[in-house]
Amino acid sequence: MRTIQQKFRAVRYRTYITTSTQRYAGTDGVGLRIKFIGTGGSYRTGEVDKSGRDDLEPGATDRFDFWLPDVGDLECVELTAGDDDMWIMQHMVVYKQGSALPQLFRNTKLTALSTDRSEGVSRLKICEHGGDLSRRR
Repeated sequence: MRTIQQKFRAVRYRTYITTSTQRYAGTDGVGLRIKFIGTGGSYRTGEVDKSGRDDLEPGATDRFDFWLPDVGDLECVELTAGDDDMWIMQHMVVYKQGSALPQLFRNTKLTALSTDRSEGVSRLKICEHGGDLSRRR
């Protein structure tokens, strides 16, 4: 039987997410999903959460490994909130298997992510060289 990596030609996206140190920046339930956008397409993760761990807390850096189809050269990430607990990411570093260098995605405006419009935006698209492009929804 083939593994998921063999079946879908998946590559590992080792992702380090650092939460802002601002007051109330951490979360216990934003329902975070990440869409990796590249020159060959895009792919969205399931909910980002490490069961049994208190992740996405202020000032903390959390590591998540995703085995996903290859999206080509990684250009942008889009963060989506599924719940209304506010969260503020400072930056994300992605090491894509097979790439020589990691890529840094900065939330330059420290835009909050939440489905509650009074707290932030539900989607936040960040491109490697272009900063954050927030969208209310």
